[in-house]
Amino acid sequence: MPQIRLKNFFSTSVWKKEENKFKQVESRIKIPNAKLRNVDCIVLSKKSHFHKIPAEGGCYWIWTNEPIYHRLHRNKTPKGFSNGEVIYNGIAKDNVRSRIMHHLSGDIDAGWSGVSIDIYPSHSRSHKKKAYSRAGKVPFVSSPNVVSGSVKYIPIRTKELLLSLNLSRSEKRFINKRNRPTYFFRNGINFSDYKHKKYKYKIYYITGLTTLYLEFIEKRWRKKHGTPKLCSYSSGR
Repeated sequence: MPQIRLKNFFSTSVWKKEENKFKQVESRIKIPNAKLRNVDCIVLSKKSHFHKIPAEGGCYWIWTNEPIYHRLHRNKTPKGFSNGEVIYNGIAKDNVRSRIMHHLSGDIDAGWSGVSIDIYPSHSRSHKKKAYSRAGKVPFVSSPNVVSGSVKYIPIRTKELLLSLNLSRSEKRFINKRNRPTYFFRNGINFSDYKHKKYKYKIYYITGLTTLYLEFIEKRWRKKHGTPKLCSYSSGR
């Protein structure tokens, strides 16, 4: 038995040293800064601009100056810049262009997307995220505490809070004319819709790298700068 314990101790110490080497290398690896300098970027003004994004695997960030008043988590979010903010980021292992098109120019009945901004104007038949519900997972709105200076995040469980979001007239009419226990977000948006086209959308992207490094970039960027408000997870899948 003493020999087995000695052997286990020796094995652990070997891999502990290797882990320390790995951490030293990892700490020297650069990632994009909070303002995504030195990262390729396009301003999305028309649908043909999607084709400027490589149709290969990569990581990406969606920036906009459209006001987004809700968030899908209570974690730290990235600081805004250039009068806007990064509202979403992710990894597309096969095709960044296709993923961005799903997010920002997808069909209204699309089955998936991480960008939850618009209210879905019908009964949900897929896994659309809840915008309001009396139970279950819902987004949050912030409520500053004037006395303490802190911010409280309140789940959207009343129509009043739901209507406080940045909504179009048609979205507000849809909500007010119905008395539903749950309202859903549309999966993705159409950036050329009247509601969105007056705002600017930028896509930052890094492609042509290994998935392992791309995942490292996403995880480390979120850990350092915050998780964008429309992401429903902190890191990983």
